[in-house]
Amino acid sequence: MATTVLPAATPTPASDRRAWAAVLADVAVVTVTPFTGVRARAVDHDGMARNLAYLLDSGVRLLVAGGNTGEFAALAPDEVMAVVRTHVRAARGRARVIAGIGYRLEEAVALGRACIEAGADALMVHHPIHPYAGQSGVLAYYEAIAAGLPGVPLILYVRGPQLAPEGVRRLAAVDSVVGVKMGQADVERFAAFVDTAPEIAWVCGLAETWAVPFRRAGAIGFTSGLANVAPRLSLDLHAALQAGDETAALAIVDRVRPFEALRASRADTANVAAVKAALDLAGLAGGPSRPPLGPLEPDEHGRLIGILRDMEVTA
Repeated sequence: MATTVLPAATPTPASDRRAWAAVLADVAVVTVTPFTGVRARAVDHDGMARNLAYLLDSGVRLLVAGGNTGEFAALAPDEVMAVVRTHVRAARGRARVIAGIGYRLEEAVALGRACIEAGADALMVHHPIHPYAGQSGVLAYYEAIAAGLPGVPLILYVRGPQLAPEGVRRLAAVDSVVGVKMGQADVERFAAFVDTAPEIAWVCGLAETWAVPFRRAGAIGFTSGLANVAPRLSLDLHAALQAGDETAALAIVDRVRPFEALRASRADTANVAAVKAALDLAGLAGGPSRPPLGPLEPDEHGRLIGILRDMEVTA
């Protein structure tokens, strides 16, 4: 059967921060990368396309390809580009695609350029992994990426202690930085960042259980791994937050809390495995993870079955 290809969404320039705030005021689903075989040697693009069709049919409007839930650290650059292309083909005319980039500066710029050429709408810059990075070095890294990718919208992923408000002020002067995803559970620090640079779109990067306190601190949207398997719950939570109905929002958070607690098991090492196992149980494509990530423990898998039943999750 021939596939109907819808026209691509009109590109939103990096200089239009107000337009990007409207895009990022949503649930950004950080998609998994399904692999084939026990050793997870190849990306399962057919399974990924099925997963994406499920998300889009459920109303998802914002996809992150190559995020941490998508095992970016285990993907080769050509695999990241292939993953982005699969997302772009599926999402065309229906959702925006943000591609993850990172690591060595020159590699990040080259990968970012290739992802934009492949059709990504924006780039999410993973937090630098160097153990000795300080604020000045991290800022220089972000500024160099922006200089190497002129006019490309960038969302920065903050997962370390380096940035302070004065650094955020410097970032706000980089026109192509349209958003920041905060991946640390420090609401007070996040609120200080929002106050320092309200012109940037600030996003909760800690999923549903932190969405309410981060919303109080100025977050306009949140990222989600749960939404891979239960997108309607995540979208309903966002709608409640947008409507100012905190009671309804907290009720949804309570409903999904057991799933997020399972993901946090063993110092977060079950984070991706829980989402992938849930997709498999729902009849979608999860599959194995690549080392150094591993599967759920048998008792965790049993807990997951009960959690999904209680959440009434089906694909």
